[in-house]
Amino acid sequence: MKKIYVSVLISLLSVFVTASLFAAPLTSAEVVVIGGTDAGVYAAGFDSDYNATEKRAKHLVQRTVAEASELYMAGDSIMADYRPQEWPQYGWGQSLKSFMKNPERLHNFARSGWSARRFRESGRWEKCIASKLKPGDWVIVSFGHNDMNKRRNKPPKNDYSTIDEYKAFLKGFAADVKSKGANIAFATSIAHSKGFSEKDGVMTVDGGATGLGPYVAAMREVAAEVKAPLLDLNRYAEENLPKLGMEKAKALYMFVKPGEYANYPKGKNDAAHVRDLGAFFYAKGAVEMARIHDATLKDFFKTPSCVSFVPSIE
Repeated sequence: MKKIYVSVLISLLSVFVTASLFAAPLTSAEVVVIGGTDAGVYAAGFDSDYNATEKRAKHLVQRTVAEASELYMAGDSIMADYRPQEWPQYGWGQSLKSFMKNPERLHNFARSGWSARRFRESGRWEKCIASKLKPGDWVIVSFGHNDMNKRRNKPPKNDYSTIDEYKAFLKGFAADVKSKGANIAFATSIAHSKGFSEKDGVMTVDGGATGLGPYVAAMREVAAEVKAPLLDLNRYAEENLPKLGMEKAKALYMFVKPGEYANYPKGKNDAAHVRDLGAFFYAKGAVEMARIHDATLKDFFKTPSCVSFVPSIE
């Protein structure tokens, strides 16, 4: 009986080793998961001093889980993708692609001008995100700028929500995501540049300016209640923009001089939206916070300090 057991074990081990050795090559991004280099992993795989089969098996499992996960985004114009003819306006969700180990796993469904209410009631949430979720996936939700607009309270732009309604929409998103075995993170709205001020050469940022404060606070409360990671971009702005100073901080937003860019011959003074450099600034902040909050969320991203800003179009 013992001989039969040993024989079967050897046969199974032989099949596993063969499959492991001829598996698809590992990418540098995948190797980071176990903290080695390509050379280090392959050396370990063929060095008699290591348990090659065990090392390879663990890595294959990690790679399979990582490759199966997708990252979805639901939000407004601050997160959305923009067309080349709208450059240099950019969304931080669009810039997030630069930080992804595998950009094809990022699905940004944010829409300019949309609120949590419209995202839910239009069917976009169900069609584009909820119906596609599988265990291990992640969703980042970021609303607030349009939800507070009391003038947009009827179709086709029915965006306004009271604080209680806003919180209910966020909790609904969380419930849907968790029912699929997936994960959700919330990202607070970025600071409006009308909240920038300077006195005696010292800059301060009021992230709650223009009425945004209660909606930012509501998202923080919901994230804590449903135990979801919070990417607090609003606080990130308050803490980090003053380090840049007023001039450089405002340069992150869509303040464009006439003739400066072909897409805006008359210029543009937009205190709410960011240009490509601003999108990069906030995307980097989101990644830095994501890497702290959760190991599986962290696995989507490169090390932020290793990513450099590159203008999309010159």
